[in-house]
Amino acid sequence: MSGEEAIPAHESPGTPVRGRRPVLPGIASGVPGTPAARARLAVVVAVVLAALFAGPQYLSVGNVVLAITLFNLMAMAQAWNLIGGYGGQFSLGHGLFVGAGGYTMVLVLLHTGVPVAAAILIAGAVTAGIGALAGIPLLRLRGVYFSVGTLGVMIAAQAWVINWEWAGRTAGIYLPSDAVLGFSTQYYMGAALVVGTTAIAVVTVRSRYGLRLMAVRDDENAAQELGVNGFRVKLTAFAISAFLVGLSGALNAFEQLNLEPYSAFNIFWAVNMILACVIGGMSTFVGPLIGAALIFELQQQLQGYQDLTALIEGAILLAVIRFAPDGIWGLLYALPKSLRVLLRRLRQQDRAATGA
Repeated sequence: MSGEEAIPAHESPGTPVRGRRPVLPGIASGVPGTPAARARLAVVVAVVLAALFAGPQYLSVGNVVLAITLFNLMAMAQAWNLIGGYGGQFSLGHGLFVGAGGYTMVLVLLHTGVPVAAAILIAGAVTAGIGALAGIPLLRLRGVYFSVGTLGVMIAAQAWVINWEWAGRTAGIYLPSDAVLGFSTQYYMGAALVVGTTAIAVVTVRSRYGLRLMAVRDDENAAQELGVNGFRVKLTAFAISAFLVGLSGALNAFEQLNLEPYSAFNIFWAVNMILACVIGGMSTFVGPLIGAALIFELQQQLQGYQDLTALIEGAILLAVIRFAPDGIWGLLYALPKSLRVLLRRLRQQDRAATGA
C-alpha cells in the first residue's frame, strides 16, 4: 500500500487519530470555519499586513532596527515549529542552519558576482541540503537521542568552521561593502520572511502532507501501519525547516555585517526558537509569533542582566508548562469559552437563589 494514499482525503488536520492528544478546534488549524469568520479574519490580516509593511514610514530608525531582529526571531520560531511542534522532533541543533545560511550567503557574495537576492536563495538551498543530509542519520533516532544528536552535529559544524581557513577561522568573515543593505530594505526583507514562513507553515500543515506529518508525530508506528513513510515525512519537514532558518541566517548576516563561528553556530538560537514556541503555543501558527515577541521584549528590557534574563525566561517557561500547557495562544483561545461557562454557572446560581 502506498503512503501517499494511506490517509483518507476527507480527513482534515483537526481530525483525531490514534494516540493524538485532544486539540481545541481552530488551535491547530488557526483558520475559522464559517465564511463570515473567514471574511473577518481576511480583513484583520489585510490591516495587519498594511501596518506591517508601512513600518519604516512611521517607526524611528532605532525601532526599525529592533523590528528587524524581532522578525528574524519570529521567522526562526515559525520554522522550528514546523519540525518541533507539528513534526514532534525536538531539535536542539537549529543553530547549525542559522550559521550555515549566514556563512553561505556571505561566502557566495565574497567569491562570486551573483546578486544579493540570488545569494540569499542559494544560502537557503544549501542549508536545506545540509538539513537533508544531516537528517538522514538523525531522523532514524527518536526522542532525546534525536535532540542530543542535532546538538552534536551543530557543535561539530562549529568546530569545522573554526578550523576552516577559507571561512576566516575564529576571526570570521565580513559582508562585502557593496552588499550592505539599508535598514529599510532589511525591514522589508524581514517582514516578507515572517509572512512567507507563516504562509508556508499554513499551507504545509493544512495539506495532506501536513496530516501525515502530525500523524507521525502522534503515533509513528500507527502511521506506518497505515502506509505512511514516517522517515520520508520527517525528512521533508526537517529540510523545509532548515531552508527557512537558513534564509533567516542569511538576513541575520546583513544585520551583523560580521560572522564568526562562536556566535553563528550557537545553541542560543535553538533555545530562543524553542522558548518562543513553547511559551506562545506549539503546533499553532500564532503561538510562535506571540512567544517570539514576548522573549524579544524581555531580552531588550533586561539587557546587561544576562543571568537575570535566563532566570526569568525559565520561570515563565515553568509557569506556562504548569498553568497553560497549550501556551499563551491556547490560553487566549480558550478564554472566551471559559468566560461563557463561568457566566452560565453564575446565572444558574442566581436563578437557584431566587427560586429558593
